[in-house]
Amino acid sequence: MSVGIRLQRLEALDVSALSAGAAIAALRDLAVVRGKTDQLEAAIARRISELHEIGDAVPAADVLGRQGRASRRSAEKADRRSKALGEVPRLNEALGKGKVGAEHADALAGAAGRLDDEQRTALFGRDQEITELAASLSPESFRRKLHAIVDEITDDDGLDRAARQQADATVSMKIDDETGMHTLYARLTPEAGNRIRRALDHEAAALAKLERSAGLRRDQLLATALEHIVVGDAVTQGMGPAEVAVLIDLRTLTDGRHAATVCEYSDGSPIPAETARRHACEAKIIPVVLGADSDVLDVGRASRLATPAQRSALRAMYRTCAIDGCDQHFDRCHVHHIHEWEHHGPTDLDNLLPVCGFHHHRLHEGRWRVDLDAATRHLTVTLPDGTHHSRSSPDRVGLRATG
Repeated sequence: MSVGIRLQRLEALDVSALSAGAAIAALRDLAVVRGKTDQLEAAIARRISELHEIGDAVPAADVLGRQGRASRRSAEKADRRSKALGEVPRLNEALGKGKVGAEHADALAGAAGRLDDEQRTALFGRDQEITELAASLSPESFRRKLHAIVDEITDDDGLDRAARQQADATVSMKIDDETGMHTLYARLTPEAGNRIRRALDHEAAALAKLERSAGLRRDQLLATALEHIVVGDAVTQGMGPAEVAVLIDLRTLTDGRHAATVCEYSDGSPIPAETARRHACEAKIIPVVLGADSDVLDVGRASRLATPAQRSALRAMYRTCAIDGCDQHFDRCHVHHIHEWEHHGPTDLDNLLPVCGFHHHRLHEGRWRVDLDAATRHLTVTLPDGTHHSRSSPDRVGLRATG
């Protein structure tokens, strides 16, 4: 179907009369139209760049900013995107068909920007692989895959990236003159960010159990938790460290990086294998070695709550809430029994899913139904009226945890 026909359908929409199915179809039309306009914008930007090189136009970023009423930063991003798309015709074509989004192209442009000319040529030469990944992954997951590809091309194990992150780490505070409130801004390395986030979650969870914290929102609990930790008044002092998980496959741990390497924190932040090996010796870091037989993960009716080993296994498979499209981090999710414990559901891995608070309520009070294929962990979600909600799979399947 042509873009013109899709655009005509969108212009004729009566949004207030749309059924759920018609709304989904309209969003699909919109994705194709948006992809085509993003593709065309990139082509125009490349042409302006060509004209600029011969002195017949100002830089493309300037034109994009003025004509698009965009910020300088947004215009420069669009310029970088256009240059990257000019090197990967398959990805460019997929964008025009709405199969990938501008965020995928931005991720590629960002990855290419960290490489020299020879390395960029190697990256763009993997156009077909890159396009297939982009079409099947969210922008966030695609960006992580690109990190792995870049590490493979540079044969660096991510050490240069880790050094840049360390150099870019910064913290600043300012006072709002009107309100008197202090604003804290921080850019942290993946290691520091994961340690601090888990410590905050750990302290906030402890505070939530105290009577004086009744009625506080989660963001207020986190603010109090930060204060307690920094000034040394943490409720969790003496309760043991908050767990931070590092995921690494056994082959990488023993032999070094390979084409299918997994080496990252549980939130998906990639790390060098050497850093993961260092963490394996630290008491405050929980190593999760993938692809090895280990703890008994199915405990049947012996325990109502998921065991630490089961949570580690689920964290290895899921970075976020299991419901498709939800980006709530695993560490802020509940472990849900698909076949409810009260109805004799076992606390076995095949009966457990990480779900955020919102979706946990939908599964119980909202009567959403979930069906999990035990072999593949393909998850199907159905609404109470029988309407299909989504199908999804975890980031990884078939894994076991040790450590």
